[in-house]
Amino acid sequence: MNSAPTIRTAEILCVGTELLMGQVINSNANFLASELVSLGISSYRQIVIGDNLQRLREQIVTSASRADLVVLTGGLGPTSDDITMEAAAEAAGKKLELHNESYDNIKHYYQRICRNMPQSNKKQAMLPSDATALINKNGTAPGAMFLCNAPNLDDPEHMAYLILLPGPPSEMRPMFMDQVRPFLEKHNSARFRTEFIRLYGIGESAAEERVKDLIDSQTNPTIAPYASEGECLFRITQRIESEDEEDRIRPLVEIFKDRFGDYIYEVGQRSLKEVVFDLLFEKGMTLSFAESCTAGMASSEFVDVPGSSKVLMGSIVAYDNRIKEQLLGVTKEVLVDMGSVSRECAEQMAVGCRDLLKTDMAVSITGIAGPTAYGTNKPVGLVYLALADKDGTDVSEINLSGNRMRVRRVSVLHAFNMIRKRLQ
Repeated sequence: MNSAPTIRTAEILCVGTELLMGQVINSNANFLASELVSLGISSYRQIVIGDNLQRLREQIVTSASRADLVVLTGGLGPTSDDITMEAAAEAAGKKLELHNESYDNIKHYYQRICRNMPQSNKKQAMLPSDATALINKNGTAPGAMFLCNAPNLDDPEHMAYLILLPGPPSEMRPMFMDQVRPFLEKHNSARFRTEFIRLYGIGESAAEERVKDLIDSQTNPTIAPYASEGECLFRITQRIESEDEEDRIRPLVEIFKDRFGDYIYEVGQRSLKEVVFDLLFEKGMTLSFAESCTAGMASSEFVDVPGSSKVLMGSIVAYDNRIKEQLLGVTKEVLVDMGSVSRECAEQMAVGCRDLLKTDMAVSITGIAGPTAYGTNKPVGLVYLALADKDGTDVSEINLSGNRMRVRRVSVLHAFNMIRKRLQ
């Protein structure tokens, strides 16, 4: 496939009736679109299609005639409704043949997990004869890359790549990054360099207003704002025409730093919790959590970071007032006079947690997540957080909007940001 045509445009096809029915969130399209644009490949369409052989085959032919690349995810399993490889082969006019290396990999996978391989899994090793097989290191379904003749009115000799990837993100993403992305880097006509600026503590509208002049006047690099729950992100992308082209991103990053200051927690790829972990690890410090309304969500989020056990010593879910009193040392006077959702309670929770678990730092979270305030006169969304370390205790009050899950999630982000600001 090294002599194949240049890739400029792409379409993404996500296969699965479960996607059409809303049973599974389509995170694959988001990931693939982001990766393609970073490679300078224009992705014009994202299509979700069910497990129907005829409709899928027709869509592959249509997409291949419009684009240089069609990336498909899902439908590579061993069951009868997994028809993506068959449909793609038919669309390209190719026959499926047993790919012995892929078949051996599937058998070895089952040997590793000490199970007998079901005969139905042999289907997953049936690939078009001239396809490049993509090794699946995290599951059984191999991926495949091959060319498809896809003439159109403008080019009767048009050809497109078909790249087939498994549906589970834990299998698809590493396969794309390790095997597909390096291939695409060699076969597209442009190079793009991208930098991400990540902020916490400022709203999307306010953030965009601060750099509106830059966005309005953008050419190359381009600036794209994004917002997620509790956070803001700006993507700065420069189109690279030659290897010795000047870096136009760095001056923009410096302008962003001047305008946003401490709101910026990362220039790069790390999430807020990853930044916090790195800061704690670099300083050789240990951490613990005392959680009420978040009920373990902060510690659960933190342990998603590889190596977190080197930093996080433990967590106490003190949902009931008796636990706050008996384990964390919150006094009866505070619980009666101030309530469990109060500055005083948050402070005593953090101090008690640090003393009990013997950590360098402890963070507490207590609040009213909703949907009701259960008889108190305090509003839903009121949350107190406290951070205790050798230098004392800081308490923060936040008032959040949204449903119960959003209140809890943003409270966790705020806890991480408290740690970041203390350590920086």
